[in-house]
Amino acid sequence: MSVSCHFCNKGVTSWNDGSMPSSSFYMCKRCGLVRLTKEAASDFEEADFTSDDKMVISITLRNRWELEGRPETTENKLMIGDLNLIVSQFRNLDPIEKMDHALLILEKKTKYVGDQITVNSIDDYPLFYCISPLEVVGTLKLLFDNGFIFARDGVNPTNDISITAKGYQKLREIKKPNRDSKVCFVAMWFTDELNDVFEKAIKPAIEFLEAGELIPRYQALKIDNVEHVNDINDEIIAQIRRSRFMVCDLTGYRGGVYFEAGFAYGLGLEVIYTCRKDWTKEEKLTDKSGNVIDVLLDSKGNEIAVRKEGVHFDLAHRNRIEWDPDNFTDFRTKLENRIKAVIF
Repeated sequence: MSVSCHFCNKGVTSWNDGSMPSSSFYMCKRCGLVRLTKEAASDFEEADFTSDDKMVISITLRNRWELEGRPETTENKLMIGDLNLIVSQFRNLDPIEKMDHALLILEKKTKYVGDQITVNSIDDYPLFYCISPLEVVGTLKLLFDNGFIFARDGVNPTNDISITAKGYQKLREIKKPNRDSKVCFVAMWFTDELNDVFEKAIKPAIEFLEAGELIPRYQALKIDNVEHVNDINDEIIAQIRRSRFMVCDLTGYRGGVYFEAGFAYGLGLEVIYTCRKDWTKEEKLTDKSGNVIDVLLDSKGNEIAVRKEGVHFDLAHRNRIEWDPDNFTDFRTKLENRIKAVIF
């Protein structure tokens, strides 16, 4: 039984082991790896997806598959609701952004300086955020006309492409932190205990920097408040990449927060550190009578060291804003002033 892709209608070939794909799990040369629930696969044609919607899904799935390293299998199954979410969240790239994206793709395909590569515009147009092979050619021609790439055929520059010195200079600019972004990624412990400080101090400090302003200068983005269908780690990395700066709260000694701060720092983003005062230094726990609890025993009788971790020594020397849960107003003011000092 032949199977065609739900999104681009391209025929799907058999798997590497010779087995035939199903309508819910297949590999498409244009869209990449596709895995739907059986219900989504059977109900797809009745879900009223337009041709534009299908193109959006194709572009999203292909770019996500490439970002994940082109895996041959996945446990994640998409439902109709996930596909609707992809369509509703999609933002198309303008021509300049498509040029930048294309140059990044070409760099990834290039093994060494001067390497000549070929673009398969027939199957790779979703990868380039394009709606047709012709648009891929047009995007590559813009790169050629601006001196970012060299190709033997400047009219149809899809073969024997190499990146020029000007192209590598452009890549350096593309990879710099996004100075035009209005997003501030907030890395912090996901716990009800810290919801108040985010809502009453961190978020307003980022979004409303002057009294009476109605339009936020920046968007305070905390990943647990963002709807997405991606792997959570991929989504975190993607959101940090598009951010202008980060506010990193070290309360709770959370490993994920330290990872996010390190990733942002490696990208060259400005990171503003904060921490609740009673979490800045290591502190042993006490019982209700004030006696120090040195250890606890687990169910097997093994000792569990009990202490409140302080800020890790790698970041202990970094300038940070310490805050008191009983004085959010003071914390908000200090954070506002720090943002004005290092971001504006």
